[in-house]
Amino acid sequence: MASVVQSYNLFLDTERNLSKDSTGDDVALPLGQSPIVAGTNQFIRLTLTEFSMSKSFHDVNDLNNTFSIRDAGGVEQVVLLPSDYSSDFKLFSDTINFQKPITDALRDLQGGGLTVSFTLNNPTGASNDNNILSFTVTYSSNHGYSSDADVPKIQCYVSQGRAYTILGGKRIVDDLDTTSASLTGKFVNATTITYTAFYNASYFTSSHLYVRINEQNSNLGMSSLNSITEDTQRTQMSSTKVLGIIPIDTGYARYVASSENVFFTDISSKQVAQMRISITDALGNKFPLIAPEQDRLGNRHFTAVIRIDVYEYPSGGQHSTNNSNLESTTQARFSTQPATRVGLVESNGLNGPQSGFYGNGFYNFQGKLIS
Repeated sequence: MASVVQSYNLFLDTERNLSKDSTGDDVALPLGQSPIVAGTNQFIRLTLTEFSMSKSFHDVNDLNNTFSIRDAGGVEQVVLLPSDYSSDFKLFSDTINFQKPITDALRDLQGGGLTVSFTLNNPTGASNDNNILSFTVTYSSNHGYSSDADVPKIQCYVSQGRAYTILGGKRIVDDLDTTSASLTGKFVNATTITYTAFYNASYFTSSHLYVRINEQNSNLGMSSLNSITEDTQRTQMSSTKVLGIIPIDTGYARYVASSENVFFTDISSKQVAQMRISITDALGNKFPLIAPEQDRLGNRHFTAVIRIDVYEYPSGGQHSTNNSNLESTTQARFSTQPATRVGLVESNGLNGPQSGFYGNGFYNFQGKLIS
């Protein structure tokens, strides 16, 4: 088993003294004067032991605020205004940030000749039934649609972001799909249409921050962690740059390791002269800025402690299992010898019946090989 031969902490605070190629959430660390180095038969392990960062982005933002509304005559893009909300009800009842962009798009599909009003179909209170979004749009005169099939479709494409999570709608994977609907549209009469979501809505889409490093390392993750604007519809595991996942709670993302090696990774190279640490959402996106230069002059920064350990393998390397003098153990479920210890059984008959023991699970008590 490898043992630690060198250990020290790397303390980070990205609020000030940033190089020109760094920001408060994407910092380059020049280690040329004090590189992290591993010798022969050694390897480097990084462990995230502490992290803190303020939630310096809106819940509804450029990563989740865009979807489309389409009818037979064309398509309009809806962009909700970035903002923060305390509940989905507060979001959907916002007449400026949420309702107006939708009614404007429906009006524009008609050529701008009609006005469209929005009514939220939920009781007065903190939320609607099961948090399922439902609303009615009313046109000032005949809208020209005649059935459920031809009313405008609300479409949330994966390439546009995660608006489907905000609305509680179905995501659409293929950008060329013009027929699928993310919400159900119902023809009511010549001036009225209702829309109802399939799933419960959410006023935010990011519950965690992802701490990523640029070094090749031993961690694995689902391929979705590196896919910003696509859904491949297949599950794949691949190498990932993720070092840790930090929950966002009460305006801050905080983490303090409660035990050894909770978030760690082993570095592939023997020397690290420059490291880059970036903060993203689950899909690898940087969080949108609320205003320009927020990540250099504002509150977009983090503090962290990364423990650096240099491990060394025992001299002499791995022992061969062909060594007749090597004492071995066999899990109890594979052994024919009565258990003498909890969970493990000593296996003294490693070289077969000539040893006089039969505890290796391959020979019976008569000395015959078990096939």
